[in-house]
Amino acid sequence: MEQHQALRETFRHYVNGQLNETEAKAFLAHVQSGQDRALLKELIEETFGSPLHQDQLVDPGLRTILDESWANLHNRIAQSPAKSNIRWGWIIGIAATMLCVLTVGIGLYIREDTKTTNQVGAVVPGTQSATLTLVDGRKIRLSETDNGQLAEDAGVRISKSADGQLVYEVLEDQPIAAGYNTLSTAKGETYKVKLPDGTQVWLNAASSIRYATNFSVYGTRRVTLDGEAYFDVAKNAERPFVVRSGDQDVEVLGTRFNINSYTDEADVLTTLLEGSIQVKFQKEIKTLRPGQQSNLSSSGNLRVREVDTDPVISWINNEFMFDGDNIETVMRKIARWYNVDVVYQGAMTTEKFGGGLSRFESVEEVLQLLEKTGAVKFRIENRIIYVQSNG
Repeated sequence: MEQHQALRETFRHYVNGQLNETEAKAFLAHVQSGQDRALLKELIEETFGSPLHQDQLVDPGLRTILDESWANLHNRIAQSPAKSNIRWGWIIGIAATMLCVLTVGIGLYIREDTKTTNQVGAVVPGTQSATLTLVDGRKIRLSETDNGQLAEDAGVRISKSADGQLVYEVLEDQPIAAGYNTLSTAKGETYKVKLPDGTQVWLNAASSIRYATNFSVYGTRRVTLDGEAYFDVAKNAERPFVVRSGDQDVEVLGTRFNINSYTDEADVLTTLLEGSIQVKFQKEIKTLRPGQQSNLSSSGNLRVREVDTDPVISWINNEFMFDGDNIETVMRKIARWYNVDVVYQGAMTTEKFGGGLSRFESVEEVLQLLEKTGAVKFRIENRIIYVQSNG
């Protein structure tokens, strides 16, 4: 009972914007863990005077909130100049977001008491999940495991945090051992990992990263990436951090950057947000400044250009942002996230697409946005999206 009363108080402080950042993160992690689901649902409905209805789940405030991280959500509440200026619809969106997390996971707009169920083979947005392969070859499906310690492997403790992050902790009382783990996502999956050195990696759909369980065994912190990942590298001047992706190496000491190295993309794109990195291909070396992107083409041409970094990293904020992309680029992103196949019928449109929306939207809504250009139309059958030009 005392625990329930404490949760009631925390919930009330959260809605009123009275939690500091640390408290807010702890509370939201508890929400995402699925614990006390019934009580939290009761608190949401008590706070707003009536049960939440389906139409509230599509409130514009909810759409906005879903495009932000949980930490940013709290910051936006806390930074509101006066609570009287916060729209009730926006507050209801917060409650609806929590309810979504409690029932089916953030981003799936489905009530716990709804009688509607997804049909087998229905196209739904991706989810937070991945497969961890340990040194001895054992595989762990992270979406099917409880929070807490998962394993001790090669001198490290591997845990799953309440907010769904994979965390490595080097055990000081254990002998140092060499070994590698691999974290991989299928289509429609994404995950975040905190490596043994404190580096944080966001892994996009249909991607994998291989890394040492203890970097102190090696002179260089070296990882191998297939697909796409965003890196926030812990600084260590004595041990450079090197990412091998395709035929290139990216070397850093401590910085934030994104690498897109999907094999179905023509080029390997490395985008720098903070710090400095060196991109190496054979004997050629390019040094990037923040806001620059290197492009390694399939023919071996390495060049650098200035870019808008927001569309590049929009995926880590659970957004699609199209910035003058052609239809094939757009559809590859959609195919990876919704785990579908794409078939083109007739001539390919030359239209360039721009705009953005949440990755938690239904695939139908994403396609409707693209159809508004008048350049294309779509048809979905058996997890296949058929694309036809209107030109």
